[in-house]
Amino acid sequence: MAKLLKTNSIYYNDVNLIAQPCKVVSRKQIPVELNRIIVSPMQSIVGETFAVKANQIGLTLALHRFCSPDEEAYLFNILPNKENVFVSIGLNDWDRVKVLSKNGAKNWIIDMANGYMRDEIKKTLDRLIYHTNVEKIMFGNIHTAEGYVNLSNINLDPKIMKFIRVGIAGGSPCATNDSTGFNRGPITELMEISNTDAFDPSSDSVFLLPDPYIVADGGIKNAGYAAKAFGAGAHYVMMGGYFSKALEAETHLSGDGTYWGGASHKQQLLQKGIKHRHSEGKEFKIQGELKPLQELVDELWGGLSSAVSYSGYSSLTEFIGNGTFELKQNSLPPRR
Repeated sequence: MAKLLKTNSIYYNDVNLIAQPCKVVSRKQIPVELNRIIVSPMQSIVGETFAVKANQIGLTLALHRFCSPDEEAYLFNILPNKENVFVSIGLNDWDRVKVLSKNGAKNWIIDMANGYMRDEIKKTLDRLIYHTNVEKIMFGNIHTAEGYVNLSNINLDPKIMKFIRVGIAGGSPCATNDSTGFNRGPITELMEISNTDAFDPSSDSVFLLPDPYIVADGGIKNAGYAAKAFGAGAHYVMMGGYFSKALEAETHLSGDGTYWGGASHKQQLLQKGIKHRHSEGKEFKIQGELKPLQELVDELWGGLSSAVSYSGYSSLTEFIGNGTFELKQNSLPPRR
């Protein structure tokens, strides 16, 4: 039987953050936490020049898997701050795992769109952990509390930090909503998930595990949207389109100047030997002014640090999940 949820789908543009009494007199007092910004694993962005610069600046990098295992390992090896680097693999991507593991990778992303394939994710996790050294693991994507709990309750060593990507069909190069009808407002999903106790005390969990870190993934186009994501409960935000305007982005260095999704027809053409299927991604020409990555990051952190000062907190960490929001007028139609 079909169901209609009582929740409303609230998007970033449907709400405003509301200022609170300040604890700081200047945003310069806000500690810099650029590691909470994760660059999406996109081939059009993350090439050698971009990766080196982003790593130097302090962003967290997700290396894409749309290259050979040796190419991904090379890029991983040239980055000095490997603490802020995740390497990407697919389900059952064991040749890639073997190469990256030999090169010392410890932070991993199982890069897939559908986080509701719990059993397949668990099989990959179990084998990955058995054969490699894992300190951090990121997987998903989900957009409901139920999906979050299902992935959270996969038993892992408590020393392994877990990151769950939240968001389906929200990214600018994503066509999943058009193709399948699946989507949800990110404010709704982040608030719902961040207020969920991920672990059932009556379950057979061996360890008392901490809740995984929430990564808001998709549709975060500027500092204001990032601030709303943090205020709604995200511990990290993953951004792709924002960095496509960096002069160092791979698409500009290669002379292409386009941005595309991982499930797009273009990505399928670029991958040798891939079996073509229905596309759920878009490709588009990047419009507007290009800027050095450092300038884009300065603008992003300037907005975020200012948002924290308005929020009534003294650090981004304190602000997470504590935003005060107000729906914009007429942002949602009356229910009937």
